[in-house]
Amino acid sequence: MVVVDEPVMQTETRRCLLDSKTNAEVISAMPRQEPKSTDNFLASLLMGGGGNQSEVKPTLVFIHGSFHASWCWEEHYLPHFASQGYPCVALSLQGTGGTQTLEEGARKVKISSHVADLDALLRGLSDGDSSLGFGLGGNPRIILVGHSFGGLTIMKWLEKFYESEKLQSINLAGVALMCSVPPSGRCGCGLRTAKQI
Repeated sequence: MVVVDEPVMQTETRRCLLDSKTNAEVISAMPRQEPKSTDNFLASLLMGGGGNQSEVKPTLVFIHGSFHASWCWEEHYLPHFASQGYPCVALSLQGTGGTQTLEEGARKVKISSHVADLDALLRGLSDGDSSLGFGLGGNPRIILVGHSFGGLTIMKWLEKFYESEKLQSINLAGVALMCSVPPSGRCGCGLRTAKQI
């Protein structure tokens, strides 16, 4: 006999029009019930120090790396964090699975296009844009989570908007970068590594 503690968290894939331009694929997982108690250290980090379970938890926005799309977060990350009470959203960047490029037949997408799409998603979430359909309400706290090239996209977004009024309208609670490409790109880093081998 197998005992299951909690129902499997379902994810939802939808199309979202970002800034009336990019028809992006976005996968979400929203909490369904009161979360189980979590590790106090992790809760403290994600809650900004207090770890008070009664507080509304920040929304986690996941940005994938190269040769991936939002699907890479769907099996483990989104259900896990949603089951702990964190609303989760994963964006597919232009030119990746599910999100087409704006320019017909384009083979490459500039980082500035990825930054613009990330900005449009964050502003939509912060404004409580009902057309996005997540039901987060106005101005939720947001933690950005980026892997590899997704981390570079986040760093470039911060570089562009860090001191602007646009960033002030987004309730950014934190950033988590996992194996991110350095802001200078990966070519120099790759060459230095190859020389050492």
